Amino acid sequence: MGVRIRPAEERDAGAIAEFTTGTFSWGDYVAEMFLEWLAEPETEVPVATDDHDRPIALARVRMLAPREGWLSAARVHPEHRRMGLGSSLNDWCVEWVAERGGAVVRLQIETWNEGAHNQVVGLGYRPVTTVLNARRPISEDEIEPATNGGRRTRAEERLDRAPRAETEGAYIAWSTSTLARAAHGLFAVEPWAWRRMDRSDSHSAPTWYCPSGWVMAEEHEDELVVNWMVATPDDGELLARATVDLAQERQVTQLHIAVPAIDWLEEALTANGLKEVHKSRIYERPV
Repeated sequence: MGVRIRPAEERDAGAIAEFTTGTFSWGDYVAEMFLEWLAEPETEVPVATDDHDRPIALARVRMLAPREGWLSAARVHPEHRRMGLGSSLNDWCVEWVAERGGAVVRLQIETWNEGAHNQVVGLGYRPVTTVLNARRPISEDEIEPATNGGRRTRAEERLDRAPRAETEGAYIAWSTSTLARAAHGLFAVEPWAWRRMDRSDSHSAPTWYCPSGWVMAEEHEDELVVNWMVATPDDGELLARATVDLAQERQVTQLHIAVPAIDWLEEALTANGLKEVHKSRIYERPV
């Protein structure tokens, strides 16, 4: 069977749902998001099809910046694996990025998935950083007075919205820090998609500060998503505690943090209840 690839259409939703709903032990998100992806600007969802033009594999490719592409959601029907469909879709996506003036394309793979790591290395990608996504639930009555034993006390510092002068200082502090080097200069534009950061990003996103550091945080439904933190190893736990307090103050039910996987930062997060930690490796390939 020759590989045929075309942009996905709304009529493909049913066929895609058939082979993507049970990808992981918890299910999958592809079928739920598929139609939304089709409507996104600067996004394409190519599908590989069988002899009846029925999708048997797909991927998602986006331009996260004028010169940076991002690949995700690669799925292949179980009955059609080891036929080169994933590699062909990847090549199609790289070409799509090149046609739009991209210079680099990146993707993210969870650290446990050795088969996928080997595959992308064979396609010319190189690992550039390891990142983590950490979560914890937030309850309204979580913070209690210190005399009420057993409950978490309020942090010593409080995060406030940063004025422009503070955001400039945050970017300068980050750009010369071990955090920036560990992240390969990348930050999470959303929890599972990363691109290069520049000075304008720290000005345009909601940034919060306290004496121990800075965070960029936005609310998405009932979740506070933190996609950038700036602190020193000595101040990491104080900033993590203040971030949990911020989530409680914003009255969300979940806190989600996406940062580079640095030991002292991971320790600070887990010490403050962010124990659902998923590590991934980011790869990049020049276009």
